Amino acid sequence: MCSNETGLPIGSTQIREAVFDDYEQITSLLARNGLATRAKLDWISLWRSNPAYEELQNRCPIGWVLQTAEGEIVGSVGNIPLACHFRGRKLRAAAGCDWVVDPRWRRSSMNLLDRLMSQGDTDLFLTTTASPKSERALKMFDWSRVPVKAFDRSAFWITSYAGFAKSFLNLKAVPVPGLLCYPVSAALFCRDIFGRNETGRNRSDSKLELCTGFDNRFDDFWEELTQQNDNVLLPYRTRETLEWHFRSPLMRQELTILSKSKGSRMVAYAIFDRQDNPACGLKRIRLIDFQALKGFESTLSSAVCWMSRKCRKDSIDMIENVGAWIDLLKASKLPKPYYRPLPAALYYYNVPSKELSDVLNSSAVWAPTTFDGDASL
Repeated sequence: MCSNETGLPIGSTQIREAVFDDYEQITSLLARNGLATRAKLDWISLWRSNPAYEELQNRCPIGWVLQTAEGEIVGSVGNIPLACHFRGRKLRAAAGCDWVVDPRWRRSSMNLLDRLMSQGDTDLFLTTTASPKSERALKMFDWSRVPVKAFDRSAFWITSYAGFAKSFLNLKAVPVPGLLCYPVSAALFCRDIFGRNETGRNRSDSKLELCTGFDNRFDDFWEELTQQNDNVLLPYRTRETLEWHFRSPLMRQELTILSKSKGSRMVAYAIFDRQDNPACGLKRIRLIDFQALKGFESTLSSAVCWMSRKCRKDSIDMIENVGAWIDLLKASKLPKPYYRPLPAALYYYNVPSKELSDVLNSSAVWAPTTFDGDASL
């Protein structure tokens, strides 16, 4: 049997740890399989400047690749270290991301997932970007869907009826969408008016502060948030972690951070990100994260109303809450959203420890948002 300089028989593959020099091949792999790609510096920043990665002194693998004997990367899975707070402990988590294998080699895709789960010293594995195909594989490896009624649908508010209707008709490839968008937008408008959807009419949002970034108040807020929610699994939201997590939209000036304070004490915040869909011409804002100290949960309604007015002013078509996790918050006076089903339940997790797994099987310990895992990185 012939082999080459890798020592592998021609036509065979091996799995090895990914390195930063693999960027070009991994990006090409993602692109030819229809997945989103990142600029090189943004991709490297998933690990470099990541507080959880730096705490491990760069000893954590950035992922694994499936490589042929000829040196071509035909499969990959990323491994992003994260930290979570739970019951006074700091849990080490790993978010699997960009799991992809070329069609010819997909018989080996499970080996990549197995390698991800075989790394030691990890308390929790999670993904918040499961697809219909990966969902089936995750279940085979005993991953569990997050035990709350969320992440299988999307909630949204329309802020430009004409723009939303036109993008919807474009998505459905309807002929002459420019003409049909007017009756469709009129119908949506009437639905909201007669349904008394008061989006954008909450004037208590005047007490919200528009932040240009994350300052020391976010560290103080995080300390108080964990004290009040010690029995809830919370991914770290220190100032350092927030700055890393949202580094790209901050640089693009596409992140909106709203906070509410009582005196000098921050009591709630909401984070929105601009995520358009150019394919159908949709201009979109997404609600990524909302956190509030006890007694200030109503800030969510104020934040959505504030953003709704800004979207109307800037001709943005909609505000979306992927996963519809806002329904778990039961915020008062929150405008009634529309809903659409998602092709898969996005949020799955796996816990090596049976003791911790049994605890996390309860919905009471979960407060998931789109901040968790890899969905908004």
